[in-house]
Amino acid sequence: MLKDILVPLADSSTDDAAIRFAIEIGRSQDARVRIIETVYLPPPAIGTPDPTPRPSFLAAQDAQRKEASGRAARIRARITEHPGISVEVHEAVTESPAELAARLAFSADMVILGGWSGFSTPDPIGLALFNALLFDAGRPVVVVPPHWRPSGNACAVVGWKDTPNACRALHAAIPLLQQVQSVQLVEICRYRDEMDVADTVMPSLIEHLHRWGIAASAIKLPGQHRRSSEVLVDHANAVKASLVVVGGYGHSRLREWAVSGMTRALLLGAAIPVLYAH
Repeated sequence: MLKDILVPLADSSTDDAAIRFAIEIGRSQDARVRIIETVYLPPPAIGTPDPTPRPSFLAAQDAQRKEASGRAARIRARITEHPGISVEVHEAVTESPAELAARLAFSADMVILGGWSGFSTPDPIGLALFNALLFDAGRPVVVVPPHWRPSGNACAVVGWKDTPNACRALHAAIPLLQQVQSVQLVEICRYRDEMDVADTVMPSLIEHLHRWGIAASAIKLPGQHRRSSEVLVDHANAVKASLVVVGGYGHSRLREWAVSGMTRALLLGAAIPVLYAH
């Protein structure tokens, strides 16, 4: 059961989907949802003869504060009928907004971010938040595509490999997996002979999920000539999944981003929410 959910806003059009998703999860889990609007107030330039901030600089900071407060007020007005949801304004001065979000996430069970599925490149603010929350805070992060709408909870798909990242993602997702009718653990096999190899881990994993009340099953899919992300997304779409669960960044961040790994491909291509854990 989730108790605290954090929603750091990137001040973009993708924030609305994250808020909608968080409200749905918060209601179903009876969890507190904290929506975070951040004001980035860079310090005045140092090394100048007069280190005292100029009036124009202070006025610009006040304008930023008022703008953020206005955005927060508009969100509060939209969610007044949802108890247990707060909208907070935090100032980032000595740290970046992503660093601030990571620190706030230490007291959250899960983080919800607006995603950029369908974009040609990731949103830089959103990507900075994603990396900080996943690595610096170590929190599971659900990235919600911009046009997400509730569509029922028939099925969830877990991209499974015998790795610590996949294991963490699966167990972090248990509160969400308990809400769907069925869960498929999907193993993508890069080589033909892997399809016929007996799996020693999967049976005990399925049994463990059954003890959580989760109707789980396992499936192997061939992936010799396609990217694993494409195989996983196509399968999720075929079974009308409402959630995908994967381990985030199986390699280093730089290496995986450079070679267009699973994480990048899902961030840009998944049209349903994806839970990542590292």
